[in-house]
Amino acid sequence: MFQLFLFLHVLGAIVAFGPIFLFPVIARQGQMSPQNGPFAIALGALIQRRIVIPGAIVQGITGVALIVIAGRDLTDPTNRWLIGAIILYAIVITFALTVQGPNTQRMAQLASGGPPPGPAATDASAGPPSEIAELDRKTRRGGMFLTATIVVIVVLMVVKPGF
Repeated sequence: MFQLFLFLHVLGAIVAFGPIFLFPVIARQGQMSPQNGPFAIALGALIQRRIVIPGAIVQGITGVALIVIAGRDLTDPTNRWLIGAIILYAIVITFALTVQGPNTQRMAQLASGGPPPGPAATDASAGPPSEIAELDRKTRRGGMFLTATIVVIVVLMVVKPGF
């Protein structure tokens, strides 16, 4: 049973978190080809909503199952790395659900409406509406935070440092 849940946990990590490393590539392509910007934003939001968030939740479930099946004592000092990983996971999932997800969905909603009405609609140099630009900055910073934290969690899971 342990091997099955370990397999599901590792596969889940690849499926859920692998796509986050493509978000900067998708965003850059949207910037280089502004007519495809709304598609790039919608694609990122879709991947986040349908793959990353559900996968991250499954990661928590399979992680708890592994702890229970292995009979890990979380009060044992040799498992401090696991406590650290759990705390970081809780921070990541909370941030993703309460900040990053809503910001990404709002940006996709704004981008799907086409160019804003008025003079900016005819001025190609105007760039995206200011709310989209602000959300873009927020989601980039949030994405960097989430990616870095996930990398730290992976390091903890692989190295299992004793501290």
